[in-house]
Amino acid sequence: MQEGTVLSKLSIQMAEIVQGASRLMQDRHLKESVEQKGNTSNYVTEADKAVQNFLAERLPALVPGSEMLGEEGEHRQLDADNIWVVDPIDGTSNFIRDIGFSGISVGLMRDGKPYAGVIYNPYRDELYRAETGSGAFLNDRPIRVSDRDFAHAHLCSAMCLYDKRYADACFNVIRRVYMQSDDLRRMGTASLELAMLAAGRVELYFEMRLFPWDAAAAFPIIREAGGMAECLYCDGFPQDRPFPVIAANTGENFERLKAIVCEEVPEIPYADLL
Repeated sequence: MQEGTVLSKLSIQMAEIVQGASRLMQDRHLKESVEQKGNTSNYVTEADKAVQNFLAERLPALVPGSEMLGEEGEHRQLDADNIWVVDPIDGTSNFIRDIGFSGISVGLMRDGKPYAGVIYNPYRDELYRAETGSGAFLNDRPIRVSDRDFAHAHLCSAMCLYDKRYADACFNVIRRVYMQSDDLRRMGTASLELAMLAAGRVELYFEMRLFPWDAAAAFPIIREAGGMAECLYCDGFPQDRPFPVIAANTGENFERLKAIVCEEVPEIPYADLL
């Protein structure tokens, strides 16, 4: 993407709303109200709920007839042509512990495909955004994936925190990639890790079990930055269930990573639970 390329008005409006929502993350009382959901590693705070409500009040007006799917709330298949897919605070555990690596992720799916995305890390005031056909940007600066080969790549990954029955397969993938690449990063915020791949800071990504709100914003950002991202063993981009995700900076690295993952994880191991 050439210098001076301008994002569409929609992406700019999305970014303004997300930055407005981020101010709620600074409210200490909202942050300190913590509940567990599902298991001992999955949390929700009043800040998560407040951010999602803020977004739900403003995003649909940008695209008439659109609907919203948020992490905090009812999860169901939506039929609208335009669907907002929102993670109000990705990396809630980091947020609670004041680690300083959490973000707001807002993706727009159009006709069943990720179309536009905004991911904001308020701790570093870094806002990633993209819209299909308009390029990818970090704070208004065009970004592109790196050209590092597999041997010099950094992998971002995780060990399936919310269902540790699949940790062994994750470790097998991580071990094989680690032995062939440069290094590993585990940061605890999927959307920001994927965004960093788009910005050329890391080159490889694998996670066994992501949800739509973890990746919907990141996919158009990665693709517009020249990278590749895929939901494994899926027909398109599901909005009603989890799925494995791989991404890479180049086609060669993507195919090499995919071969390793598919050998260790030949199918979705939790398919019978979907």
